Amino acid sequence: MPVVIRHATLPLDFLVVGAGIGGLAVAYVLSTAGHRVRVVEKHDLNVPGGGHRVPPNLSKILRQWIGEEELMKVATRNVGTPFHRLRTDETVGYMRWKPVVLAETGGEFLLMHHDDLVQILYELATKAGARIDLNTPVASIQPGSGNNPRPRVVLVGGETVSTDLIIGADGCQSIVRQVVLDEQDRPTPGGLTAYTGVVKAEDMLDDPELEALLEAEEWPLWMGEHRCFSSHPVRGKKEYFFGIYSWRGLDGLEQGGEENWDELVPANTALTETDGPMLKKLVARIPHLIRTQYMTREEEIDTWVDSTSRIVLLGDAAHPSYPGGSHTASMAVEDAVVLGALFSHLRTMDQVPSFLSAYQELRQRRTALVTAADLANAQLVVLPAGPDADARDANMHRRQDEWDDEGVLKAQFDEIREIFGYDAGDAAEEWWISWGRFHRTAREQANYSRVDLSYSSVTIQSL
Repeated sequence: MPVVIRHATLPLDFLVVGAGIGGLAVAYVLSTAGHRVRVVEKHDLNVPGGGHRVPPNLSKILRQWIGEEELMKVATRNVGTPFHRLRTDETVGYMRWKPVVLAETGGEFLLMHHDDLVQILYELATKAGARIDLNTPVASIQPGSGNNPRPRVVLVGGETVSTDLIIGADGCQSIVRQVVLDEQDRPTPGGLTAYTGVVKAEDMLDDPELEALLEAEEWPLWMGEHRCFSSHPVRGKKEYFFGIYSWRGLDGLEQGGEENWDELVPANTALTETDGPMLKKLVARIPHLIRTQYMTREEEIDTWVDSTSRIVLLGDAAHPSYPGGSHTASMAVEDAVVLGALFSHLRTMDQVPSFLSAYQELRQRRTALVTAADLANAQLVVLPAGPDADARDANMHRRQDEWDDEGVLKAQFDEIREIFGYDAGDAAEEWWISWGRFHRTAREQANYSRVDLSYSSVTIQSL
């Protein structure tokens, strides 16, 4: 139930820091629930972007929000994943995304461009009533106090915004997170450097192999030692995205880059002598690639809500994802759906701490599970030569309907099927029905104790 269909009894002022996928999604769902939402974003919407896999747990949300027809104007259905050897382009195996399996999840596996997803969410949020201020960086954030519990955001332009709640949807390098944790962020390199690029369709049509790649409704993946690359069509096959993933410098490339998507590097700097013809042909068709580095924290971010219960983290600010994962966008949107569904039930300010606590409880384990699965899949396709890689290739070479119960890939498919079937709205509503609606605030308790319950004043009607 990703669509919020009720207005909160008590509408609040929300300030969202960050107009990425998570920030725009939460602006939409909160506005739909009747809250007043303002979003501030330090950039405009024309930032470098690449491709997104849109798994069923996300596509079914988007389909409910904008409808099948609008969604498929910018998305491509993914019918399968061919696995190739990076050095030779030889095909090792094929995973078909069977419609009968995906039907059980309630969604489809789609392929999209980041910009198209952002534009969809931007239009949804603004039409729902959210105010979105682009090119509006934040200078500082001030939590509320006992006398004035409303937190404040000071913008670089000098404006101070007082609000009921602040949502930090400002990415891996979140400034809101530093306020929530009350400490400086100290990330360390996590062993992965990613290079991503987008090729225009017309620049692929002069090569039969590249044209076939563009026209295939697939998400192919090339496996190498400590290195891989994957690709897929975007913008309804008007462009083609690819990403190169270099692990721990063991493929001959030095690790580098920041934990953002701002750095451009010459495209050929991402190549090594082990790369096959297909990757080299794609790289030759664009001048630059975006470089980013996966960073880790010594400890998991275990607190998503500040001590005043007025500032909360969402998306990569709460659970930084790794570049190249299939669930970065879906986890941010799921966060938004859960938070919006919870706050659609708001009646009094006393409920806010329990809603924020429920939000973290519902989302933290889920995002940790999905990130772990993403990383495990990433490690599987960059194995060094040896028995483990041979066993992987043998499993991939089998036809899908011949996988045995102990097969490596079948176990992974069972796992991702569980991930794909998740419904964020249902998770929030289940918490509300089981726990939230029975929560009686201190004020309600006091009022209840003063009610005269004489039977003479009560009329009982049969239902």
